[in-house]
Amino acid sequence: MTATLHLPAADADAADFGRQLGSLRHQLQLARLTPDTHRQTRQLAALDAGLRVLTARADLQRLPHELQPLPTERLEPWPLLQQAWQELAPMAALLGVQAQFRPHADPRALGALYGSGRWLRRLLSECIESAMVNAPGRPIEMEHRPVGSHTQIVLLGTRAFTTDHDGPARALAEAIARAHGGDLRIEQDEDTRDLIVELPTGAPFHAGESSAQLQAARFAQDLAALQERARRRAGAPLGDER
Repeated sequence: MTATLHLPAADADAADFGRQLGSLRHQLQLARLTPDTHRQTRQLAALDAGLRVLTARADLQRLPHELQPLPTERLEPWPLLQQAWQELAPMAALLGVQAQFRPHADPRALGALYGSGRWLRRLLSECIESAMVNAPGRPIEMEHRPVGSHTQIVLLGTRAFTTDHDGPARALAEAIARAHGGDLRIEQDEDTRDLIVELPTGAPFHAGESSAQLQAARFAQDLAALQERARRRAGAPLGDER
């Protein structure tokens, strides 16, 4: 079987560009299920990587139009993460990747997110997909951390966003997080590399919030992150931070 890549016209609008690329990605995923040679498998993998780049670029262009004004759907963070994983389950099966969920607290007691459910799932999907593609066969360990008025969803020890192909996908994920008043960052030391998605909870985000409020919140988040890393180095059990 030979895969042929037909890219959308250069003047296609962003929405049409995204739809066509989505269809191509689906076709490539189906092609992976058929018996094939090693060379064809490598070709399909390369095409899939290219499509990930183009899809992210197209969606990055239309993101501002879809999130102005920001929707105010009420969303539970832990189910949102599990939904994002389920959307990628077929790819995970092909790549031999399993998920290990580590909720840090009772999910029922966590603060709700507000925003676009579709785009927040996309944010998490981009992170998970990059981790799977860059480390096939390696389990993905995901942890939830409530931090004051924010929530953190963490991919522990991940290789997400480590290649040149990941640039547009990371830019898209970061833009979605910023639009919801949060951020995406990598925390790395000599032992581990964690990807952290941090988002505000409890009320819809308003872009006009004062910089002082945001700086105070970030200080509290950074302090909590340092305490968490110190606890992990000390080998304390989850939830025991005395």
